[in-house]
Amino acid sequence: MFTQSPARKWAYFLALSIIWGSSYILLKKGLESFSYLAAATIRLVSAGLVFLPFGLAYFRKIPSGKWPLVVLSGLLSSLIPSYLFSLSQEHIQSSTAGILLAITPSFTFLSALFFVRKTYSSLQILGLFLGLFCSITLSLLSSTGLNLSINGYVFLVVIATLCYGININLVKQYLADVPPLHLSTVSVTLNGLIAFLFVYLPNQQLFQFTPDTINACLALVTLGVVGTALAQVLHVKLIYSSSPLFASAITYLIPVVAIFWGILDNESFTIIHFMACLGILASVYLIRQEANQIA
Repeated sequence: MFTQSPARKWAYFLALSIIWGSSYILLKKGLESFSYLAAATIRLVSAGLVFLPFGLAYFRKIPSGKWPLVVLSGLLSSLIPSYLFSLSQEHIQSSTAGILLAITPSFTFLSALFFVRKTYSSLQILGLFLGLFCSITLSLLSSTGLNLSINGYVFLVVIATLCYGININLVKQYLADVPPLHLSTVSVTLNGLIAFLFVYLPNQQLFQFTPDTINACLALVTLGVVGTALAQVLHVKLIYSSSPLFASAITYLIPVVAIFWGILDNESFTIIHFMACLGILASVYLIRQEANQIA
């Protein structure tokens, strides 16, 4: 079992909040020059290249019986969500996408009840549903963030958060005996190879690398190296050293960072956004008590 001091757990928590909260504006910049398919692929391949030497070294250290779960964890934690978020952000604001990530703890909670019969306190449940309510409210905003209307693309984010919630419990319950660095580097490397072989090679016409696309490409590479590769290592360490609920609670602070970048990029920020953020911060306060229960 891998344990960390409480201070280090909170350091992982805050670092990931900043990194992942900044991911949405980077993806937005990348989508200015590339399609959602190309943007997600550049992100995944960049992350895979960074971890390739480590991933190859750790391939044989993964227990043979764990390989199906390691592959599944990689798909749920990065590959599937990367394409879902890219497609959704062609139609919704980057800040709204970040805010919707707060649904993740609700799916973490539900999957924990279903798979491992884990229970939580009434205050934690209240915090989870408060965050979920605020996220649903935000999902009714149009792509411009100015009018209330149903935007179907937000459901892609919901599916991505479902993937995150299931993966957190999967890692905690069934992959706890695999060292965090081994799991994260192998998963990221595999995702990069899958994206390269099955998306890039058959669709090379989508990847037009010209002087006009340099800034967008740099944004996506940064997203891949920092927001996917480095963040994956930190997140796995956080999962191993805490409980699933605490690890998923990071998605309550990510929206705050995403909104900050959105405002700087002239995205709309209405009273509905503001009230939802207050609700999300209140849910963080309620769920924080769980930190005291971490072994």
